[in-house]
Parts: sequence; structure tokens; C-alpha cells
Amino acid sequence: MVLRLVILQLVFLLLAPLSTAQEDEREGGIIGTGIVGTITHLGSIFVNRQHIFIDDALPVTGAVPPRSAGALRVGHVVSVVVRPDGDKWRARHIRQILPLVGPVEAIGQGTLTVMGTSVKLDEPDPRLQIGDWVAVSGLWQGQAVRASRVEPVPDADRTARLSGTYFGTDKDVRDVVGGTVITGIKTQHLKSGDLIRVFGQPVPGGINATRLESNLFDTTVGIIQAEGYFSAPRPDGLYTILGTGLVAYTDQPNMVDAVKRTVLCGRDGDLGNPTIALDDMENANALLGRLGCTP
Repeated sequence: MVLRLVILQLVFLLLAPLSTAQEDEREGGIIGTGIVGTITHLGSIFVNRQHIFIDDALPVTGAVPPRSAGALRVGHVVSVVVRPDGDKWRARHIRQILPLVGPVEAIGQGTLTVMGTSVKLDEPDPRLQIGDWVAVSGLWQGQAVRASRVEPVPDADRTARLSGTYFGTDKDVRDVVGGTVITGIKTQHLKSGDLIRVFGQPVPGGINATRLESNLFDTTVGIIQAEGYFSAPRPDGLYTILGTGLVAYTDQPNMVDAVKRTVLCGRDGDLGNPTIALDDMENANALLGRLGCTP
């Protein structure tokens, strides 16, 4: 069953981290609420119309270059673990999400190529040159990344990165994500639709991996609301919100719209509106409804 809800900008997640501090994380019976998406406004930060208070000194995990929350800008894609603060939210942890970090291999009309993957630009930067290192914020659409922000990478931070959905090998039996070929490490334990993060050194058309990770967050994920673009269904009917690791199956592939930006809910790697069992169901339903994550 295809679940679709078009939105203007970004994504939410409900996370359920397992930790010794569960009681501190618990708000209204939900552990570790998270919001994932593109920052659309500052003044604290706004992600898909959700107002999130931040501590400017809070470190941002995975940022390139390293930064604290006060240095985040419109167009950055972030995952934020939050707790309710009145009718708004307060950030507890922030991670920057970067589909690509590496050198520019080619420049076209409104596009860049970074490590073999095409990057679509809304506002081309005439200062960019082939060979420049860039950190790309944005969402995957098909085999390309639709960029929301592109920034230069200092010399000290030039480790290549790739974050996206793994669908297996190409016709030449090479591991690929988008247009980027992955060499150096075998992806033995990944399955089609998994989220993969790759770190290493750039090579023409790809990345020579030194480290692989298969989770989007460092904590255990519970209920998720994810925004992005659908992949085209695979021959077995599998499709996903690209870059999330959430998958579903369909026997009506023509119903899966890979063009429109979409938001939907999931849990345990599966797409679909989740349910939760809490003592205070009124509060639980209010929180889920606030995030648009109701059945």
C-alpha cells in the first residue's frame, strides 16, 4: 500500500533510543522523539514548520566542517532528537546529514558531479571549479541528489563520505549508491533498501571505503516519520523513501510516485502508519498528531 503526503520541506522521525537514561528521555510516554529534515528558518531552527529551541553550543555530530548548533544554516539537513517544550520542541542531540562529501568531477548546466553522482542545483555557484571539495546537503531523487545547500570543505576535513540507499550491485557486479561506485570494503551484510554511510577516499566515479555504517542514527530507531522521494519499485515490488532505510512492497508499481516529495510514517524498517501502546493515550495521540504521524 502506498502512503503519500506531499509537504513543502522536510522530515520528521520518532526515535526510541535504548539507554540507561531512558527516564530522562521519556516525555509523555514516548522515548526519544526526533525530527529529521531541512532547516527552513532560523531563530532557533525550524524544520518542516516545527520550531526547535537549540543550545547554540550543542555539538552537531557528523558536521563538515565541525560546528555547533549555533552555526547551522538554512538548507542544512539535520536529524534532531527532541523533547516537547510547551507547544514547541527542545533539541537534545543534532546530527548533520550529508549525502555526499567529496571533489567535484564535472560541472554542467545546473548540475555537479561528485564521485560519480549527479547533484541537482537550484542556484548554481559560478565560483565552483572542478576539483573543489564540497559538502552536499539535500535529498536523494532517483540516482541523483537534489541539493539544498553546497559548501566548501576545508583541507583538514577532506574525508570522502556517501550516505544513501543500497540496492545491491550494478550490471558490472559493483556495489553502488546513486552513481557512486563503492570499492575497498565488501557490503556483505547489507540487503536491498538498507541505508548505508560510507567513509573513505575519493576515486574517479566513486569512493574507496575504509568504513561502512548501516544506520542513519547512533541510537535505536522507534517510530519514524520520514520525508523524501520514493525509489522506483524493484522487480520484487520493494520500494523505499530514499536515504531512510524504510521499505515497503507493492503489487501496483505505477502507484508509487517517485517525482513528488513525500512524507510518511514507519517503524522497525517498514513503511506504514505505526501505532504505540502508552498509558496516556490522549497525550500519545496528541504528540503523534502534532507530527502528522497518525493512522
